[in-house]
Amino acid sequence: MTKKLQIVYSLYFILVSTSLMGQDIHFSHIHASPITLNPAMTGIFNDGDTRFIANSRLQWQNFTNGYKTVAASVDAKLFQLDNTSVLSGGLQVVSDRAGDLGFSTNIASLNIAVLKVLDKAERNHISLGMQGGYYQNKFDISKMRGYGTDQLILDGLKANTSYWDYSVGLVWYNTIDVHNHFYLGASLSHINNPAVGFAALENYDFSFDEEDTGKILYRKKVIHGGGMFRIAKYVTILPSFIWMDQGPHQQIKLGSFVKFKQSRSFKKSDQAFYLGAWVRWYVENDVFGTDALDLSLRYDVKRTIFTFSFDVNVSSLRQASRYFGGPEFSIIQVLGGPNPRVKPNKVKCPIL
Repeated sequence: MTKKLQIVYSLYFILVSTSLMGQDIHFSHIHASPITLNPAMTGIFNDGDTRFIANSRLQWQNFTNGYKTVAASVDAKLFQLDNTSVLSGGLQVVSDRAGDLGFSTNIASLNIAVLKVLDKAERNHISLGMQGGYYQNKFDISKMRGYGTDQLILDGLKANTSYWDYSVGLVWYNTIDVHNHFYLGASLSHINNPAVGFAALENYDFSFDEEDTGKILYRKKVIHGGGMFRIAKYVTILPSFIWMDQGPHQQIKLGSFVKFKQSRSFKKSDQAFYLGAWVRWYVENDVFGTDALDLSLRYDVKRTIFTFSFDVNVSSLRQASRYFGGPEFSIIQVLGGPNPRVKPNKVKCPIL
């Protein structure tokens, strides 16, 4: 490959990267990043009125300058709208960096959600959420090397771009009793199809449609669900699934946590230990395959949750990755007592 082609392909990768499913920021353990997954999950937690979440993820570090992602969020139950409805709000910041050119994505977003009880028995609940975010993508243009770099810059290449983005989501859940529940949610991201290009692409003859050249960010559709079911005195399972679709890319994930509580090893009722595993599949251009196995450990102590997971890459990429996908770590902390402005018996939330 000539140097000219190398620089053109490098530029093309930058331009389309934000429209690829793999480039849309996400975390492996969906239980530990609920408001990233769906804005309707804002405020869905128990035993307090404010929740802080911190996430950190590394991916593909052993064979390339892979992804480094950190995120922090806070969400809270704000006040009761009426006898059966609660208004919640949240803030989130995300930073992602990858590649030799230091391609980065920085996000600041605001969430708002309304949670409502649907029946007199107070078992069925529905939550509607919305998110507005400000995105910035940039890379280090000084690190570009190869024939034609200066000309590409003269032809309108920018080192950064920014845009507003909007998402909506819906969650329904049923609290069967104190030990059992299930939920189902859906969200739609990038509903405004924000422009994300770094250059005036009409100056280049790539011969692709507008979305394929990376000028417009694909809408992302998500359907997810799960539950908690007690199967023995000290054992509970928390199965969950997620389906994501963005442009020509799809991802399917299915698995479960197994929760152990109040056994001889965990005598205190405010502690619990979890083991979890999920299988992740991909669908792209009618090609279906297994992408990774996500293994997770989780420990709850009072109102603090620690989760560590590791992706075992089993796709064809394993020849380069040596099965190493990436580690991920998160902390969730719930603070505050029951909010006097929110009746707890009316807004009992599922345990994620």
